[in-house]
Amino acid sequence: MKASMIEIDKYISILMKGPFGFGKTLAAASFAILGPTYIAYFDKKKPIELVKYFTKERFGDLAAKILDNIEFDVYGGNNAHEYLNKVIRFQDDCRYMTFITDSVTNLTASAVNWSMGFRDPKGGKKDEKNKNAPQMVPDFDEYKIETSIVSQALDLQKNLPCNIIWIAHPLPTLKIEGSGKSMTVSKTNSIVTYGSKVAGMIPGNFTEIYHFSQRSMWDQATGKGSKRYIVNVEAIGDEFAKSPLLADTIKELDITDKLFYQVWKAAIDRSLGKEPIEPTTSQLVNPFQPNNAATDGWKPLGK
Repeated sequence: MKASMIEIDKYISILMKGPFGFGKTLAAASFAILGPTYIAYFDKKKPIELVKYFTKERFGDLAAKILDNIEFDVYGGNNAHEYLNKVIRFQDDCRYMTFITDSVTNLTASAVNWSMGFRDPKGGKKDEKNKNAPQMVPDFDEYKIETSIVSQALDLQKNLPCNIIWIAHPLPTLKIEGSGKSMTVSKTNSIVTYGSKVAGMIPGNFTEIYHFSQRSMWDQATGKGSKRYIVNVEAIGDEFAKSPLLADTIKELDITDKLFYQVWKAAIDRSLGKEPIEPTTSQLVNPFQPNNAATDGWKPLGK
């Protein structure tokens, strides 16, 4: 295939990263405007922030439609393998417009904890202090499971006919190279994962990488402060980000009290020279409804 034949696909892959509580889950969930959205949820017992944020007071009738379009399963150390099984099943029957993994940080921890459950309590390595107990510290085999689950999921999701969004958290660290007079110290913000190998392989699998931040504003006239939620689409300071789709036109998105998808889609349209279109609830299609089951390439179950 020649590079001149490359076309921008309507489905894209996005890595959303930033500290906890900066709106990444809500931003990813706003893609439910497009239609059915699946969230593989690793972070807490349930994504309670969705029902607290997507309210009629904020977004009118669109809020209920978004929540109705979202389905989620909770994963952890007891069923981390089911996440990969779900990705595999979607290869043959994916009815969702967007597949969200929230978050890779806890996905890797769950994979390691799940694999440790297969240790033989009577055999294998023993704890250093309690010789009758199995070793509780992850070993090389557990890290291999983490790498395997993540790499397989990334590889398989490239073939899914939907948007792929992964959520991650950065970890500020100091990198020391050399010694003596030639020593250099630099600050790096890699993704938080259980093992170091996975953090390095994830970013290269995504077309778009957005960094979420907050900006404090002070109004001298009123004497009050406010907080803005900003999405950086290109590197800022030590935080890496990139956007082949947007970086030539804008450097950041302000999503304060807005739906991320609407702000993002308007910016995409402008970069392509199109007039932004405001979505309405009548434009949303649910392929799980009988009348819409075959819409846009979806197929009914069992066929």
